[in-house]
Amino acid sequence: MEKRENLRKKEIRNIIGMIMITLLIGIMTMVFFITKNKERYLKYNENAMVDYNVNLKENDFYKENTLAKDNGYVSSLIDNINAIFNYNLDFSVPVSYKYSYQIVADVNVVDDIEQNSIYHYSEDLIKKDLKTAKYNLQIKENVIIDYQKYNEVISRFKEVYELKNAEANLNIDLYVNVQDIDRINTGKFQTKKVSSITIPLTQKTVSISTANNASNTNGKISMPRSKKYNWVLTIALIYLILSVIYIMYLYIYITKTRTAQMIYTKEIKSILNNYNNYIQKINGTYDIGTSQVIKIESFSDMLEIRDTLKQPILMLENTEKDGTFFIIPATNSIIYTYALRVVDIKAKMDGKEVPTYDILEIPHNEFKKQKKYTDKYIKDQITMTTALPAVDDKNVIKGNKDKEKDLYDQLEMTRSFDIREIRKAAKETKNSVKHKKRKNKK
Repeated sequence: MEKRENLRKKEIRNIIGMIMITLLIGIMTMVFFITKNKERYLKYNENAMVDYNVNLKENDFYKENTLAKDNGYVSSLIDNINAIFNYNLDFSVPVSYKYSYQIVADVNVVDDIEQNSIYHYSEDLIKKDLKTAKYNLQIKENVIIDYQKYNEVISRFKEVYELKNAEANLNIDLYVNVQDIDRINTGKFQTKKVSSITIPLTQKTVSISTANNASNTNGKISMPRSKKYNWVLTIALIYLILSVIYIMYLYIYITKTRTAQMIYTKEIKSILNNYNNYIQKINGTYDIGTSQVIKIESFSDMLEIRDTLKQPILMLENTEKDGTFFIIPATNSIIYTYALRVVDIKAKMDGKEVPTYDILEIPHNEFKKQKKYTDKYIKDQITMTTALPAVDDKNVIKGNKDKEKDLYDQLEMTRSFDIREIRKAAKETKNSVKHKKRKNKK
């Protein structure tokens, strides 16, 4: 049995080892896949800035030939406008990409009341085709705007069509197109107006305004998940499935190979571990005496009785190590017992009725060695029963012409040491004597 148990434990350890290995590999590969395949972002900082100054025609009033921005200007004195466009796009990591940009002059005449466009046209001042680049993008362009050219065209248009309630603006816009950033979908950057200058036309005085449409810090672009790590996911799933299979096999193996003796040993250990403070283990035997034995169905019921009576639970195991008996002495005449036996566990495993146990199975003192059962005590108990045979000093039941019978031999034929059994045995002997007398008379 011990050899079989050792082999079983070794096999269980091997299966648990395989579970740990496959589970660990599965978890590690899954974590690796999730780390590599999780949604990633390309971070960037974007900034656009536009500056300008106004170059004047020769005149008798201004000593300077160039005026700085953010002033009011007499439109007839403007020769041209020098616009400076700057655009920076900084990526968090080195990337390759393609880019192009253009600076466009856009003229628009709108109805002053309805704000509907009456006349519109545009032209490219600077146009750069797609280029491949790496790292960060920096664009800086100076554009000379021929203000008088656009102003004269629109003035003639309004004069010809007598558009007194119309206003016109010249917009100089920088458009940037960034694409194919390491094969990322970069819709955020494709053909995007990043900055502009707005200059009124056909007015005596001019106030120029600027707008920066690209000012973004800590921006981010979603990067696609990498397909090259899909094989890692396959391996992770294979090992995780294997670990589940091993776990199922371990459960089946433990269930199929466990014996009633193993379950019995485990149950005893569990009871001792959980209720050691309530149990007093006894080596040897217990003196049942003439006590009435009350059998309890479960150990939990024994605990309730123990809590009620405030008595310790005594524990005895038989010499075969296949049965343990728990005893609570209630009084001198009553004891409570609960038995945990291999035979009971085997019956449950086989789906059979659990056999009851005889109280003689409880390890007890031999009958003749019990101090209670002196000759005088036994004689007194028998005498208490009416019409029982007499017992002489040699413990022999006597009657007319009946065979002498040793009292102890008679009592040892009983199933217990209960006083009722003693009396029953004595009465059976008496009836046997009477029957013989009748037979002899006939």
